[in-house]
Amino acid sequence: MPTFNLTRRSVLAGALASAVTPGRASAQSVEKVRVSIIPTNDVAPLFSAIHNGYFRELGLEVDTSPSTGGATGIPALIAGSFDVAYGNVVSTLLAVQQGLDLKVIAAGTKIIHVDTDTTSIIVGSESGIKNGKNLEGKSIAVNTRNNVIWLYSRAWIKKTGGDPDLVAYREVPFPQMEDALRQKRVDAAHVVAPFSVIATAKPGIIAIAKAYSEVQPGADVGQYATTGKFLAERPETVRKFAAGLRRGAEWFNANVKSEDVLNIITGYTKVNVAVLKTIDMAPAPLRCDLLQIKKTMDLMIENKLLSGPLDLTKIVSSVAL
Repeated sequence: MPTFNLTRRSVLAGALASAVTPGRASAQSVEKVRVSIIPTNDVAPLFSAIHNGYFRELGLEVDTSPSTGGATGIPALIAGSFDVAYGNVVSTLLAVQQGLDLKVIAAGTKIIHVDTDTTSIIVGSESGIKNGKNLEGKSIAVNTRNNVIWLYSRAWIKKTGGDPDLVAYREVPFPQMEDALRQKRVDAAHVVAPFSVIATAKPGIIAIAKAYSEVQPGADVGQYATTGKFLAERPETVRKFAAGLRRGAEWFNANVKSEDVLNIITGYTKVNVAVLKTIDMAPAPLRCDLLQIKKTMDLMIENKLLSGPLDLTKIVSSVAL
């Protein structure tokens, strides 16, 4: 599977200053936390916390590396390549069902309202595709199979009159979905911002649906997870990470329209600030919503991703609530 060509980022800068600044951790006490991310708008609160030094103030050095989704980030987390992984709720619950010891430690993405749902199903403007029924016998691009994009694509297809089992799901990384659609390698694509906005700003592609908000308004789509072992061995590190991220989310929410936020996002997505200005970004969640996670779990059971319900209280750590 193709990988993103992005530079790893860290918060090494300022460690020396930390050693002499009251209230900050000394350089000797700084802990590195390796985080797998998906380079989309959804991780802007994390990069806001890095940019503003919130993690550094707590004695953490956060080092990020990109992946194509939770389905690839979680195996790397389990293997020990990362300490924390941003991913989607579906990949996390699926991994737990398979016996992997994962714990959700922070909220990541929540679909609050259709107006700020920037994840879209896009098609060629001359394709004639308007609903799930029209997609039968055709294909749709998803970043990975058996994940949250795949699940809500299926749910939307069913909701709008189609049979999701009659649609082919092609794995395509988000940044490459527009090209796949224009080259007719797929008939539709379920794509996140900023790539959804970039694609529909040009002639020939239109958005026909916002599957998340149409299927499940308020859905808790993404979270940050770690292993049960890491949480047990370094609970204070996890607490600090969650606290720093929450401060980053609060700052992001207060400054979402500012040039500072846009410059942060363009720094790790490489998307032009002018494009980002056209996106109505949703506020970042501060805590996980167990009720919404349960609704997604039920949808997974319906689509045969899960064999039965899981005990969410044992999966979502209290630090995330």
